[in-house]
Amino acid sequence: MKKHVMLLWILGFSASPALAQKSITSGALADTNGALALEIRSVFDPMPPTGYSPLRVVATNHTGNDRGWKFSIISKTQQFRLENQHRSRFQMMVPAGGTETAQFLVPQAVAYAETYGRSGKELRIGVDIDGAGHHDFSEHSNPIYDFPAIAISKALADTNHARLKDEVQNRMKSTSTRGGATSQFGSVYASEDLPEDWLGLSGFDVIMMTDSEWLSLKSGQRLAMIQWSRLGGQLDLYATGVPNFAALGIPSDIEGKVASLTTAILSWNGKDLDAEKTVARYWGKGGREKTLTEDYTGGSGLAPNQKPDWGLLESIGQRQFASWQVIVFLVIFGILVGPVNLYVLAPPGKRHKLFVTTPLLSLSASVLMVVIILFQDGVGGTGARLVLVNLVPEETSGYVMQEQACRTGVLLGGNFELKQPALIEPLALPDTPWVKLKKDMNSQAVHLTQAGSQRSGNFFQSRAEQGQSLRAVVPTRARLELKSGLAADAAPEIISAFGFTVDSLFYIDAKGSVWKSKQPLATGQKVQLVLSGAAELRKACSDVAQLSEGQTKLRIEALGNGNLARGSFVGLAKVAPAFTLETLPSIRWKADHVIVFGPVAQP
Repeated sequence: MKKHVMLLWILGFSASPALAQKSITSGALADTNGALALEIRSVFDPMPPTGYSPLRVVATNHTGNDRGWKFSIISKTQQFRLENQHRSRFQMMVPAGGTETAQFLVPQAVAYAETYGRSGKELRIGVDIDGAGHHDFSEHSNPIYDFPAIAISKALADTNHARLKDEVQNRMKSTSTRGGATSQFGSVYASEDLPEDWLGLSGFDVIMMTDSEWLSLKSGQRLAMIQWSRLGGQLDLYATGVPNFAALGIPSDIEGKVASLTTAILSWNGKDLDAEKTVARYWGKGGREKTLTEDYTGGSGLAPNQKPDWGLLESIGQRQFASWQVIVFLVIFGILVGPVNLYVLAPPGKRHKLFVTTPLLSLSASVLMVVIILFQDGVGGTGARLVLVNLVPEETSGYVMQEQACRTGVLLGGNFELKQPALIEPLALPDTPWVKLKKDMNSQAVHLTQAGSQRSGNFFQSRAEQGQSLRAVVPTRARLELKSGLAADAAPEIISAFGFTVDSLFYIDAKGSVWKSKQPLATGQKVQLVLSGAAELRKACSDVAQLSEGQTKLRIEALGNGNLARGSFVGLAKVAPAFTLETLPSIRWKADHVIVFGPVAQP
């Protein structure tokens, strides 16, 4: 088997500003006598197609002065006529004679509007070092298509990776329709390098590792893995024995069914995986990349008067593209700048006036067009949001999956700040006159920038319809509590410590019976529940699910289909300020649809 080499840059510098030597290799440090040294290594090889990719950075400064290191990183998709980019910036200070280590979470450019012959992705890194000038490095990769993003541990990959890749290749020969496809199976990683932030795992749909690797993880790495799983990731643990979830330290309820986690323990002999069964387990599984690029597009295209499939976009109403107004405006302008200008404003003998009248007419038309646009479209925009919140009181966290759609008029700026760590990614939408990010090559390229908590680029654009998907872990002490001291046959009573009003509340008791509230439940209030039924809970979840698409829709539907553990609740609300992720301030969100679920705190 060919040795698997992770993305690695090791650079040696002399004391002078010039770069002494550089190499893209996994070997030893190129210049052992250098006064400055920099090592950049990707945790995952290759890097994921979406989300964030963690880079481990080690900077050494053997000079007598403190030096600042500034990193400008560009993740790019390489496509014919269309190049999506996501830029990010980081910096670190290395004291004289010291060494500093950091982990950068680099946002990945998503291959929107993918077409035949897509060649792959590129990561460019520019480094500016005080007193040592500027240096550039790049890395190319060819991500696999039509397959979920999988991270496979080194322990599993060492003896199985080649056979897994061969099995993928065999399947792709008969099923793949996209040019440039490769036979990769997952991104290889060393378990000790895993990040302690779930965002560093956010680009993967599945993570494979052995049970011994799981037990060897630091507590922060395990927590990151659990948080990633609660936000839609699938964790597959391969065990040689028969350990249960409790033995592995994975949260579960009293029935042993993992609550709101997609986690499985699979058997293996400690050396060989069944390549055919393993690939078949993941083949055809929907991935995050497909969710962002296809699930919200509603098919191959929509007529101007056809409703989009995405319920949230439909809920903000439709707007017709008034092409007749443009035609009328151009006709009038043509008459004014042509015959009227030539024969009235600058008649024969006074043609020199054209140098004055023509610019004035053009300027006046431009001002008039701006006034018309401002009058018709206004400033800012309107939209709607769907917020799915999984409350886990024992982790003092709320796991937020939010999607939003908006229509904008004139925007005076598109920059915004995310006040808490979160992943935000644009959604490709149906092909309408107001949509710029589409599924096909008529799409506009996506150019985004992240600098700390600041976001910029074309997340939001003037006179357009756009949508975004957001995920975050929000610290909270919000919870529902079951009143103690009630008789065994008494109706349950629930006390709210949410911080917002729940309009409808469903509770599944220890026997599996479904109860509901008769009136809205505000914070600090107590409500006695009445017996309901599974059908009513299923309908309530189904109604909300119609506003969504992709993985979020499936998850909401699952809440109403008996997927919740006993002792859990589902609540519907109109607002939940503590859990709603705010983006561009000039957007007026006219409707929020909140669905919150999780375990009820027992007395």
